Amino acid sequence: MATLQPHHLTLLLKEMNYTLTDTQQAVVEEIGKAEMRSVNQVVGLLLAEGINWRYVDYSPKYDDINESKLEDQLLNEVKDSL
Repeated sequence: MATLQPHHLTLLLKEMNYTLTDTQQAVVEEIGKAEMRSVNQVVGLLLAEGINWRYVDYSPKYDDINESKLEDQLLNEVKDSL
């Protein structure tokens, strides 16, 4: 039985790289396929929605952020990739 090699999506955020788990990668790819979007678009939209959802009812504990600015940056990047 053949073993599939894991495929990891690495997101470059400033000078830090974040790697998704195999399960997270599979979910992002399945969403992208269902919506006919690239992996980068799906990740950008998920991040934008997560920021919007998290900071609508809550505020950061240690510092304030401009959630609208961050959401706009992510959505603009998705629009630019179309």
